[in-house]
Amino acid sequence: MFYRAIIFTIGILLIGLVFGLIWGGAALFMRQMGHVERLMERSRIIAVWTFAGFGVGLLFMGFGGPILGTFAFFRAARGVMPDVSDAAILLWGFGIVLLSSALAGSILFGTLFLVGAP
Repeated sequence: MFYRAIIFTIGILLIGLVFGLIWGGAALFMRQMGHVERLMERSRIIAVWTFAGFGVGLLFMGFGGPILGTFAFFRAARGVMPDVSDAAILLWGFGIVLLSSALAGSILFGTLFLVGAP
């Protein structure tokens, strides 16, 4: 029973980690593309929409989170930076979403393994 409380707490922290990784990835993407004006505000907008798209994709389509999250990243980044190529936005978006979800998932399943959850 105690491991459930531990896993719940770690799960809540991992949600924050995923958002932080998406936000950091969006800021890195904008910096690499040369857009440093109002960087934190614009990267936060991209991160919020990407995180929302990822969450809705997981909820309604199961493994569709990376697809809908990448699409949300594309739409938000296109609105903030219209001069960047579509391919660059899609590749960066897919990479950011995939990396953040893979890292959080591996931490979660590693924790499950450590506490001996069935």
